[in-house]
Amino acid sequence: MSESEDDKQQQRRTPPVFLDCESATEEALQTFTQITACSYQNKSIGDSGQNENMTCDCHEKVEETTNVNHACGDDSGCINRATSVECMAGACNCGDRCQNQRFQRCEYAAISVFQTEKKGYGVRADTALDEGSFIYEYIGEVIDEATFRRRMVDYDSRQLRHFYFMMLKKDAFIDATEKGALARFVNHSCSPNAYVDKWVVGDKLRMGIFAKRHIARGEEITFDYNVDRYGAQSQPCYCGEPNCIKFMGGKTQTDAALLLPDGISEALGVTPRHERQWLKENKHLRTKQQNNDATINEAFVKSVEVSEIEEQDVNRVMAAMMKSHDANINRKLVERIYLTDDENVNRQIVRMHGYKTLSALLKSQTTDPDTTVKILKVLAKWPKMTRNKIQSSQIEDVVKDIRAHTNNREIRSLSVALLDEWGKLQMAYRIPKVSHSDAGQISYGRNPRSSSPEKLQDPNPVKHEEPEPQDPSSQTELPPGWESALDPNTNTMYYFNRDLGETTWERPQVKPKLKLKPVPVPRGPRQDSPPQRSTNNYNESQIAEMEAQRLDQEKQMLWQQNLNKQKSLQELILQSQREAEERKAMDLRLKQELTDKARARAKAKSKVKGSKSSGTTSSVEKRWSSLFAKYVPNLIKKHTEEIGKDNVKQCAREMVKVLVMKEMNKDATREPPADFEKSKLKQVKEFTGSYMDKFMIKYRQKHSKRHGEETEGTIKRTKLT
Repeated sequence: MSESEDDKQQQRRTPPVFLDCESATEEALQTFTQITACSYQNKSIGDSGQNENMTCDCHEKVEETTNVNHACGDDSGCINRATSVECMAGACNCGDRCQNQRFQRCEYAAISVFQTEKKGYGVRADTALDEGSFIYEYIGEVIDEATFRRRMVDYDSRQLRHFYFMMLKKDAFIDATEKGALARFVNHSCSPNAYVDKWVVGDKLRMGIFAKRHIARGEEITFDYNVDRYGAQSQPCYCGEPNCIKFMGGKTQTDAALLLPDGISEALGVTPRHERQWLKENKHLRTKQQNNDATINEAFVKSVEVSEIEEQDVNRVMAAMMKSHDANINRKLVERIYLTDDENVNRQIVRMHGYKTLSALLKSQTTDPDTTVKILKVLAKWPKMTRNKIQSSQIEDVVKDIRAHTNNREIRSLSVALLDEWGKLQMAYRIPKVSHSDAGQISYGRNPRSSSPEKLQDPNPVKHEEPEPQDPSSQTELPPGWESALDPNTNTMYYFNRDLGETTWERPQVKPKLKLKPVPVPRGPRQDSPPQRSTNNYNESQIAEMEAQRLDQEKQMLWQQNLNKQKSLQELILQSQREAEERKAMDLRLKQELTDKARARAKAKSKVKGSKSSGTTSSVEKRWSSLFAKYVPNLIKKHTEEIGKDNVKQCAREMVKVLVMKEMNKDATREPPADFEKSKLKQVKEFTGSYMDKFMIKYRQKHSKRHGEETEGTIKRTKLT
């Protein structure tokens, strides 16, 4: 059965439901100590590596009838949700209790434990779950590697059949053996309906179980243990799936299952078919080159040929880069970004926490010069309008540190040029729109002109001693026309004037007010006087003087603003020559980089005639090569014993090249089929047979001649003696 037919059979198979099984949740809870959150061996273990809060650009969307905040939902385009980062209350503009706080608010699916036939306890869904639904967090004790190894030996000596370890990071593991939650009972399946994913929540990395597809009510929830699960020795698998590999854990499963977690393989552009094909061709590499403790197949990752990022792949790549702590995977992901020249895709990468992610990566890649060079070149080509994201990510300090400590001339040169370019950028400030939801975030520098209706209806108001609520960022009043708001990138207050169109970090100062004698407030409405036009207790001369002060302040601000503009213009004129020279040098460097990149790409592609671009032709040629390479070596391996393995490989390569050139000369744009038909295989077999017949004649003649010479020399030496 072909691979596609097998996949279709998996999709058509109706999974069993266990609605008739009695709930064993209470019984299962007695077998361990239940905890509601992970406990950490020390403060630093399980850190996400992100020192700053990741803020999204969503806005609060509160439904008035239900008072529910719908911001950062499934279809909101939230950059945090897309990159597996939870929004932190108070850190984002999306408001409190947005839809991207599922770990923090324990928004678990309705599940229960039941007794399975062969696997012990299992977990089923009590309600139908949609694809992508958050099911449960995997909770336990987060321990380091040394503790993990000691507990493995201890649990084995106690003859514990089931272990409940999950790898959170390379040096951090979740142990739910003795302390945990219901997620510890989720069983393994070779065709699971759920998957585990790591999310950044604050400064910690946490692991959750999510629905891989629609899960029916009563269906058992399963995931693939091969991803990050650690247990005892290899055990029989009882999942009952048609593609079951019969074992879970140990080398048997590692060799038979896929090589990378779903999120990582998608980010690298790897398909399950590629993984299976590689495993089939390189089974010997597992035992010869792979460390038993490795969580990925390093040889496979190094063999992956990555390509530039498409727009639909940006979310996967950035999410994988933020969560991956494997150097080999990070190098491949950086290479994908490095190969990407599309401006729209690069702009999307920057939006998806690009600067913060590369900032964290630079700190961990300082010993890898090649990766550091690529990251600096990526930062140089990214579109730059303002320095907001650069400042909030603190990447400038990281590059300065690299410049100060590196001995690599190229890294130093790139760092200096990058820092110089960033130094010319300006911060951008956006005046927020006034809306009901923003009323609590923006403070205005003027008092309310009227009291509330309730106060106006009270003929004998009571004077309260409590002070009026004030802006928590300051206890002084702003000048007339000035407002304040919180910059989400730097978490700092800034001030703006809508009328003057001016924005500043410095708090505007107000001139000292006149000390006015308070006018007594009447106890009740006066019947014999007309209503007052203003509720402020000032006479006309005082109001006129205050208005004159306000106009004078505005004039001074405008004059100061013009003076600052003139100074800035003068500085730009004085620096123009130096900037021109620096930009010229930067352009030369970028042109040289583009030329080098173009040469490298041209060298990797074969020159084939056709109307399509060379990139498309090269891709078609590679697929033809892969298809022929699938059959040719097997057709000539019978000659290995006579001519040797190296000669067989060389002949196979030459024949594949000839066959590919024949197909490309016919039509360079024609895509190869998924597999050859019988007639085509017959042609390939005839060609390889004819080729090898000619080769064997030449090979035998050459070796028989050499053998004859050796025999003759032996006879002569015998006669001489």
